[in-house]
Amino acid sequence: MVSFKLFLLLCTYLGIVLSMLHDAPEVVESLPGIPKGWMQEMDEPAKNQVLVLQLAMDQPLLADFHQLIHNISTPAHPSYGNHLTKDEVDVWTQPTSGAGDQIIAWLKSKGVDGDTIKVSGHWITFNVTVSTADAILGTRFYSYRQKETTVIRTLQYSVPSNLRDMMKTIQPTTRFGSPKLQIRLDHDEQPLQISSSTLTTYNETFCNTTVTPACIRGLYQMSEFTPSANDTMLGISGFDGQVYYVDDLNMFISNLNPYLMGSLNITSINGGIANSEFNVNTSAEGNLDVQYAAALTGGTPITYYSTGGQAPIDPDLDQPVAANGTNEPYLNQLQYLIGLDDSILPGVLSTSYGEDEESVPYNYAVQVCNLFAQLTARGVSIIFSSGDTGVGSACRSNDGKNTLQFSPSFPATCPFVTAAGGTYGVDPEIAADFTSGGFSNYFPRPSWQDNTIYEYLNSIDDTNQGYFNTSGRAYPDVSAQSVRYLVWNDGEPDFVWGTSCAAPTFAAIISNLNSLRIKQGMPRLGFLNPWLYTSGNQGFTDITLGASRGCSGVDIYTGQPAGKIDNASWAAGPGWDPVSGWGTPNFAQLATMVA
Repeated sequence: MVSFKLFLLLCTYLGIVLSMLHDAPEVVESLPGIPKGWMQEMDEPAKNQVLVLQLAMDQPLLADFHQLIHNISTPAHPSYGNHLTKDEVDVWTQPTSGAGDQIIAWLKSKGVDGDTIKVSGHWITFNVTVSTADAILGTRFYSYRQKETTVIRTLQYSVPSNLRDMMKTIQPTTRFGSPKLQIRLDHDEQPLQISSSTLTTYNETFCNTTVTPACIRGLYQMSEFTPSANDTMLGISGFDGQVYYVDDLNMFISNLNPYLMGSLNITSINGGIANSEFNVNTSAEGNLDVQYAAALTGGTPITYYSTGGQAPIDPDLDQPVAANGTNEPYLNQLQYLIGLDDSILPGVLSTSYGEDEESVPYNYAVQVCNLFAQLTARGVSIIFSSGDTGVGSACRSNDGKNTLQFSPSFPATCPFVTAAGGTYGVDPEIAADFTSGGFSNYFPRPSWQDNTIYEYLNSIDDTNQGYFNTSGRAYPDVSAQSVRYLVWNDGEPDFVWGTSCAAPTFAAIISNLNSLRIKQGMPRLGFLNPWLYTSGNQGFTDITLGASRGCSGVDIYTGQPAGKIDNASWAAGPGWDPVSGWGTPNFAQLATMVA
């Protein structure tokens, strides 16, 4: 009898232990310390402050899905050009069966209001107070500041071990950074005194120091292409409160663009600004992107996606205003685009923002990259500026070891985007020294880059050895002009520079190629990179002059001390290189290749 009672006690004890192990917290993501440039505030955030969190669930079919994208984007493959529909992508990217129900049940059991829980694909969005977030994630959220920006974040968080494999990331938790503009203003105090004919025709001497739409058309052999209304669409990303100013666009078009201009729409996502009075701090990027996209694509409809980073919550006594920086603009924009019907999805998406790859939590970066993949599967060409920090700015690892290293730029390092570097000059065209390029520390080199990068790595000396990841995704993929673009800001001509110039320029060229293909009953180009690294590079002018720089010892964004690497540089040379990619596009040659 005693033995039986002892047996029951042991069984009960074992059950309790197993249950505890089953529910034991397991760390999902952690940081070794507060990221560079940020400081913890003395005052803790209010416990009833609302956070809007987004949880990514595991996707068991992802590897096969990525292979399918590779197949439909490789010209030699029988499936080339067979882009997927929204419904087909939804099937490939669905989460593990039953995961959503289990995670939602866990959230509700911990006090999360079920009315705030929303499911979209493999993402679950929910609202929690700071105190509830502390409890369910086994952590403490604090307020952190960088210059004028304050966010509520944590350095690590955990979930029950039995749910860990179902989740990939919950953000914003450990993500401190935000997208940064890749643009600089160069205001000329002298009035612009140039004849109309010079502004609207290709003049090599003039275009060697100033870039206009006519310069782009002439330099990239697009002068003979007559833009017209068509069935494709070009999308432009706007974050951080950036918008374009309609009056400036009209002045730019009247002075520089003799061609037809297509319809222009602005779409507000998550409270993004739909229109505003001119402000040089919030209009320079939007003006550049829209003015050149409109001028170079003619009749192509353009949609400007203005995405806010603030949760759309109406404040009341029960639910205070959401915390600053509680939403992520990349996620908000991509989830919106992925939800669009196939008929209104842009054929090309141009984005001129980026940040140090190491400042982005790895799991978050992978999830964002996977969302880009979903768009490419549906035939969207995604163009990003490569960045303006050369080989890097921070140039030290943020894993607590402070290892000297080159600092690649995200999202340019995502294999599913096409990264555009910068050039300047006409005869010859030279790689810009600020162009970000190199090798990802997060994303392994995709197979379509293998032959090219093997050849490149075997051609260089060991000067940069140890500072970069030889097996990482290499970038940029292409280049375009990026210095002294003439734009209109606040009714006056201005000059801008940065790889922000290259992104809309290259995006417009791809959009025009799509227009030619659609007229002939062909599908859009879609995901460009497998094509670029096989036959597509034959339509580019190789850039063999110039070199990037960086790792100067001072972070260009924060002004704080950073890693210093003497003679840090990538040099342009024959074939692909990490400062100019494959070079700059020759539209006429590309048109004969793809249409």
